[in-house]
Amino acid sequence: MKTSKAEHATVIVERTYAAPPHLVFAAWSDRDVLATWSAPGDGWKLAWRAFDFTVGHTDICTFGAIDAEPYINTTRYEEIKPNQRIVYTSTISYMGDLIFAGVVTVEFSAVDDATRVVMTESGVYLDGSDSALGHEDGWAAMLDSLGDYLMRRLRRAA
Repeated sequence: MKTSKAEHATVIVERTYAAPPHLVFAAWSDRDVLATWSAPGDGWKLAWRAFDFTVGHTDICTFGAIDAEPYINTTRYEEIKPNQRIVYTSTISYMGDLIFAGVVTVEFSAVDDATRVVMTESGVYLDGSDSALGHEDGWAAMLDSLGDYLMRRLRRAA
């Protein structure tokens, strides 16, 4: 019999971007823009099976290393307050097994001419197939990539 393990943890990643809250929020709400910055690493691909950024609706995306079995991430939006906060539930499965379930809150706050983002993920990481440290590293890389996207966007607008 396989031993079951559940790690409960909270991951918090913060960034401040030299962009107004409406631009930072928009980067989370647009399918094409989200795809440009949210792949969790180099050599990874991300594709949407469904995308509907609306309270009560569900997104489904696959992601993973190129030429490997993909992870399946299912997201259900619980609250969306434009330019302020996004709250969603999330599960990640791999090869038919649930490896993560949790709640993610993304908070946006204006700080002078910038936006502070606080991403908090409270979850359970199952059977050693996933970990809080892996999610923290993934979120840090994704939020850094979001910063790169915003810098490019602001340069084009100037």
